[in-house]
Amino acid sequence: MHVHFMFNPPKNIKERIYEGLKAFNLKHFPDEDIQSLACIAEDEEGRFLGGLTGEIFTNTLFVEFLWLDDQHRSVGMGRKLMETLEEQAKAHGVTHLYLDTYTFQAPGFYAKLGFKEVGRYTGFPTAGVDKIFLQKQIAVA
Repeated sequence: MHVHFMFNPPKNIKERIYEGLKAFNLKHFPDEDIQSLACIAEDEEGRFLGGLTGEIFTNTLFVEFLWLDDQHRSVGMGRKLMETLEEQAKAHGVTHLYLDTYTFQAPGFYAKLGFKEVGRYTGFPTAGVDKIFLQKQIAVA
C-alpha cells in the first residue's frame, strides 16, 4: 500500500473521494432526491441584487450561501429572503433549517430570525475567526 499527500489534487481525485463517501452515506439515508433551490432578489429593472441557495433533503433544508450586494444589506432584504425561504420550506414539508456562518458575517442576523447555535469551530479557518453552526425548527404549514 502507498499513501500520497498532495497539494491541489486533480479534480478527479476529489470527485472520486466525494462520490465514494456519498455512495456510503446514501446507504444510511432514505431513498429520496435532494432538491436544489435558490431564492433571489432583483430590483424593479430586473438587476440581480443577491440571494441564497440551498438544498432540501427529506424534512431538512440546508442554506448553502446567502449574499447581498453591499448597497442592499441592512435594509431588510436578507430578512425577506429568509422569510420567503421559510414559507416555501414549510409548504414542502420542511421542519428544520440549517446553516453555518462566520463570526465576521451574520450570526446576529440569524439569531434575530430564531436560529440557535448548535456548534462552533474556534479559530477556523484562521486565528480570530470562528465558524458557527446554526439550526431552527419550523412549524409545517
